[in-house]
Amino acid sequence: MENRRELCVDLESLDGGTLLEHLVALEPQALEWLTERWRVFRIWQAHLRSIWGWYGGWSTPPWGWWGVRSAAWGLRSLATAAVINNAVNDAIAASQTTIVVPDTTYQLFFNSVQTSGDQVVYFVVSDGVESRQISADCSSGTLGGQEPSDASEAQLLNAACQVAFGA
Repeated sequence: MENRRELCVDLESLDGGTLLEHLVALEPQALEWLTERWRVFRIWQAHLRSIWGWYGGWSTPPWGWWGVRSAAWGLRSLATAAVINNAVNDAIAASQTTIVVPDTTYQLFFNSVQTSGDQVVYFVVSDGVESRQISADCSSGTLGGQEPSDASEAQLLNAACQVAFGA
């Protein structure tokens, strides 16, 4: 249970450290609490259990930028909940802390996902060169306050929101 409390850290309680530094310091055993039932428990956001499940379930995302931009990128749809959920399940089974975001080179540290309210998610992502913290507003469809600039960023937004708020 110690590891569980460590992963549920509040972003403001990191004592000057970044979420990434905090995750790097975790022992591999920190994943022991994760099981293939992670979607039910959503332990890293247990205080928000009542709101998970609102994200997704649409044929096209409701974000204002989606139609024109996705067409320009040649992106017909985002990765489904099943694809993302299965990636997390596979990572848990392999004792890994990341999933490859579908159709991108991004790796999402799924155990870094922290929510703020019922729309915003904070997480750590690696592009293969560096890792960084990002915020996303799942309702408005923004990353760091900006609309995604390409299809990979749209897939990253979708994956983070699915892990945080999806069914």
